[in-house]
Parts: sequence; C-alpha cells; structure tokens
Amino acid sequence: QKSASHSKAVVSTQSTGDNPTEEQLRARKEELAKVDASKYGNDASVEMVWAQKAFRHTEVYFKLISNIECTKLKLTKYDDEIYHQFRIAFPRVPVEVVDEDKLKSVSAKRRWRAFCQLFEYHIDDYNFGTLLRLDCKKTYNEQNTTLVPRVQFLAIEIARNRLGLNMCHFGRGTEKEEEVKDEEKKVDEEKREEESPPVPPPDSTAE
Repeated sequence: QKSASHSKAVVSTQSTGDNPTEEQLRARKEELAKVDASKYGNDASVEMVWAQKAFRHTEVYFKLISNIECTKLKLTKYDDEIYHQFRIAFPRVPVEVVDEDKLKSVSAKRRWRAFCQLFEYHIDDYNFGTLLRLDCKKTYNEQNTTLVPRVQFLAIEIARNRLGLNMCHFGRGTEKEEEVKDEEKKVDEEKREEESPPVPPPDSTAE
C-alpha cells in the first residue's frame, strides 16, 4: 500500500509539464511533502528499481556516444541553457577528468545543489541519482563512476560533447557489433564441426 501511494505521488508530481502554472507548482510541492522518503530509503525493491534504471541509462548513453558524433548530440531541449548556466557557475571546473573529491566537497555540493534547482521544473527526475564517468576517455566501470544528480550529469556530459571529448568513443558501437558477429560465427563453425560425422581412418589393409 505504501509503494502504491508513493508511486502515485511520483507520477502526479511529474505530470506538470515543462511550463507548470503556479497552481500546479503548489500542488506538486504539497504532494512531495506527503512522501516520507525515510519509509522508502531502505526498501530493497526501490533500490533494485533505481539500480536497473541507472544501469539502463549507462547502456543507452554509451551507445549514443559510440554511434553518433558527440558534437551533434542533443540530450534535452534545454541543452543550451544548461551549458550556459554551467559555464557561468563553474567556469574553471575541468570536465575531461573529474576530481571526485572536489566534486563531492561541502562547498561544491552546495553550489551544485543551487545549480540543479534551476532546472527542477524543467528536467524530469532532475535530482535522480545518475552514474557519471570520472574520466570521459574511459568506459563505465566501478572505478570510473560516481553518483550525481541527473542535472549535474547533463551539465558535465553536454560540456564534454560540445568540446568533442567523447569523440574517442565514436565508432565503438560498430566495432562491438563486428566482434559479436565474429564470435557468433566462430561458435557456429565449432558447432557444425562437432555435429558433422567423423571421417573414418583409411583402411591400411587395402592395396
């Protein structure tokens, strides 16, 4: 029953659209206030749903930068505004390799929280925990990822794409497909060899 009411609240708070009225914003805040996060923070099913969604997001995003030139990618309809505000708020923050300690410092968290709230009513799930690669030249793995709010992920990845930093991954999608096809072909050949009848040895008594 708790999960059902929580889901209802989440769905209704995301239905205000990109340009909500004041009345919709008030209703949204009231519904959010009714949701007690402490009741769901340790719920294993909620954690599993988050993990599945986060993992799917990493797969989809890496497939995008592997198959499309990153400089042509548009992640949201607010990319220009996100990038503009990011450069104003964090003009000296490097995006090629992110320093996790600096990113998670008390002062940085405070600044990023204010930045993310600029897009609270424009980006769906703006604060949803999203996996960010620390080094953009590397793929997703445990050592190269950190958890950030979705808007923070968007700001850094939009900057990386506009600077062409993710171009090192372009074409890897095709390479991966070729590797899979080669592996499948190899397996098929081995299977056919196993299924084919053995060739009898030559008769040594025949003249």
